[in-house]
Amino acid sequence: MDEIDRQILDMLQRDGKVSQARIAESVGLATPSVNERIKKLETRGFIRRFTALLDPRLLGVPQVAHVDVQLEHPRFERPFLDEIETLAEVQECHAISGDFGYRLKVRARDVENLESVLRERIQTIRGVLRTRVELSLSIKKDSTLLPLS
Repeated sequence: MDEIDRQILDMLQRDGKVSQARIAESVGLATPSVNERIKKLETRGFIRRFTALLDPRLLGVPQVAHVDVQLEHPRFERPFLDEIETLAEVQECHAISGDFGYRLKVRARDVENLESVLRERIQTIRGVLRTRVELSLSIKKDSTLLPLS
């Protein structure tokens, strides 16, 4: 990956709808060359997919919580991860260090909905020993931009 690829990626991560003609103008290439580079970046896995970023507040799921999960035994790990994958409310799942093995980013309509997701969907997964929840009071930065320098 060279500097032009980085510039292309930066433009795309800032605006996935930016035209290839606009990118070409910005990086000093012909549009077909930009198209070719984007295809190669996709093939090589630098671009996982193109998607729309939705506004969670407007869609009625403004509540964010981080849920730490401890499993009883490592044998429950694969079934737990398979189940977490099916839960739309869980946006992220990270393996973490410390007493808890996983940290989930969960979105909900409100605290009552969050409680329901926790009690009925997450804590009932076989092998979940305990959870710890931290509510997000407000979001000060919410970005999908990756550093490319």
